[in-house]
Amino acid sequence: MKTRYISAIILAGALLTATSCTDQLDQTNETALSEKQVYENMATAEKNVLNIYSSWKENYRDERCWLTLIGTDEIQAGALTALKEQTTTSAAWDWNCGYLNAENPKVQEMWNYRWPVIAKAADAINALEATHPAAGSKGEQLIAELSFIRGFLTLQSTMLWGRVPIEDGSGNYGRRSLKEVWQFIIDNFTEATKAAETNDEGRANKYAGYVMLGKALMSAPQETGLRDYAKAAEAFRTVINSGKYQLDPDYADLFAYDTKKASSEVIMTQTFSNARGYANQVQFQIGSRAAQNWFTDGCYFAGYDHAVPTHYAYSSVSEGGLWEEGDKRRDASIRYDFSYNGVTPDLSTLTWEGLGDDYDELKPHIKKYEDYRTDKNSGLNISNMWLSGKSIPVLRYADVLLSYAECLNELNRTDEANTYVNQVRQRAGVANWTSMTQEQFRTKIMDERMRELFGENWRRFDLIRTGKWEELVTKRNKWCERSVANGSFVKSNMILPIPQTELNQNTQMRKEDGSMDQNEGY
Repeated sequence: MKTRYISAIILAGALLTATSCTDQLDQTNETALSEKQVYENMATAEKNVLNIYSSWKENYRDERCWLTLIGTDEIQAGALTALKEQTTTSAAWDWNCGYLNAENPKVQEMWNYRWPVIAKAADAINALEATHPAAGSKGEQLIAELSFIRGFLTLQSTMLWGRVPIEDGSGNYGRRSLKEVWQFIIDNFTEATKAAETNDEGRANKYAGYVMLGKALMSAPQETGLRDYAKAAEAFRTVINSGKYQLDPDYADLFAYDTKKASSEVIMTQTFSNARGYANQVQFQIGSRAAQNWFTDGCYFAGYDHAVPTHYAYSSVSEGGLWEEGDKRRDASIRYDFSYNGVTPDLSTLTWEGLGDDYDELKPHIKKYEDYRTDKNSGLNISNMWLSGKSIPVLRYADVLLSYAECLNELNRTDEANTYVNQVRQRAGVANWTSMTQEQFRTKIMDERMRELFGENWRRFDLIRTGKWEELVTKRNKWCERSVANGSFVKSNMILPIPQTELNQNTQMRKEDGSMDQNEGY
């Protein structure tokens, strides 16, 4: 067998089997069909594509959702996690002090939940291309959707691990240059713009392709020569000029239980429900442990504090933090009050943790994933926050406006850029931006993106593409700041190590001298 992410491919089968049951796809038995037969029949091909979507969605479930939130200036590991539980696993990318290594099981998990999906998408693309689909046909549209998935996960992977392999059918599974990787990402999203004009919820349409094409073009590392703000702006403008999307009048509605309330703004989403096997389970991971101790799992904002806002992310501007007075997004994004049915909890049930001044179970928490349907008082008899089931937005129109504005600023059109930012700020109930320098805009847009997109898995992406990761996490992330103070901060922790299991099994991940091709510093 070719060395093709061997551990990942084993997992791919398990994922596809599980998710085909989980999502109740009405599948025929395809074990007797050849790959050619599967993809010549469009009905069968579409079922396989839906299975690949389901496998991708697993990256948004349970701890896999918050693992990509922490380690930034926006969200960090909770105190018990950081200090007592997992300094050699998930908390390692907050400390940035040498805990992070190639044997880290969470790093391996993150790799193994992405690469099997990339591989399956690539196989499906190759099979569909072999049928020579006509322009505009269902076959071409499915290739476009699969290209979106492959491009999205490859982009995430290069942001997490730097130089990565690319699934292009060449048989080369070694790590590629950043230029090759980013050109591959751009090519995938270019193909994704051929998707259907509209698609079912949870699937990419052509506008999702244009959004991610714009993001790729504005984010490719400068040294690749592929960063192109003019082309990125053109991609975003296609979405804006389509008239298909608009800002939802009420920001809080975006995170309501009924996703249709946000349909005017959400371009791509991952769909979940409260049923066992269909829930995202995120709230269990990131709610308040104090609330759980006092009110049980039947309290909808209870949980286990694995990811919490940084002090900067929950504080007001007057306190040296993020939030301007009157910003409606603040209380929709972050929970400050933990009172429940007239009872206000305290930390008395948590003294065993021995966290000294670091207790954070009653400090502000992420609110966007709370799901009142799970509450014991909701009348729905769910009574367990583990079954949180809100759909999770992947791409929103507000992000398009902010990204387009960022491109305009880089094209020396700062005043025009402000008009697009102000559309987002007007909904939030805060003052319009007025004239500023290009450099001032670059600084202010980072805060505006945090306010608008808090907890939506874009912050690490933004910090790395703008070169702000080291500057901002060392100032705002509590655990990273301590690593700096004690002299143990490791700059190379900006990207994760390639898992040792992958290096051991993939013999193409080698340098010219035969040594393993690991990231610098690991």
